Amino acid sequence: MIGLIILFLLAIWCLLTVLAMWVGYKIGKRNHFPKTGIFTGFMLVMGGWFVYWAIEFAYIQLRIKELCEKEAGITVYVTPEEWRKQIGEEWIKAKPLTNKEIDEKYQKNQWKTLLFEGEEYEIRQGAMRAGNIENFRLSYYDRSTNRQGSIQEQSAILFDSVKNQVVLKKTYYFSYPKRLGGVNVWFIPKDCSHFNKEFHDIATKYSNHNSFKGF
Repeated sequence: MIGLIILFLLAIWCLLTVLAMWVGYKIGKRNHFPKTGIFTGFMLVMGGWFVYWAIEFAYIQLRIKELCEKEAGITVYVTPEEWRKQIGEEWIKAKPLTNKEIDEKYQKNQWKTLLFEGEEYEIRQGAMRAGNIENFRLSYYDRSTNRQGSIQEQSAILFDSVKNQVVLKKTYYFSYPKRLGGVNVWFIPKDCSHFNKEFHDIATKYSNHNSFKGF
């Protein structure tokens, strides 16, 4: 229902734009500048919004670039090698969990939320199943925060529930496309979501993918 109302208002907006351009053309023609009149009519009704959206997009792109350079990235608190030494002989059991095992672990997990560095993270059932990164000790938590306007901050951690410590963390920034009536006004700005892959590549090293071999 809301979508239909928005489309109706957009249709009226377009008709008003055409009318303004026609009036501008008539006025401009009297003064021997018909094209200038058309352009002026367009800008008065619709063109100003395109300028505003262009400025908004440029600002968001600049802000995301700044945040990605200064605050985003991967933080390794305990390297995979150090963590293997910490857990000792238990490494042989640290195989990646199957999807079913992750679901069972989620139901039993007492740490549904986790406070880390002043921020609350929530466990995600079956997150990143394409190459599972969880094992019998490590669980995946994340959080999403609206940083500024349409800019989103996404952060995730890999948590050792036995030692109560975070071994790995990622933070990145992105923005959703701006939409009006189901139409993209502008598309997704460049972001630093590539940290997702870097995080996943490191996280897989905390599990024993050849558990039958042991150390």
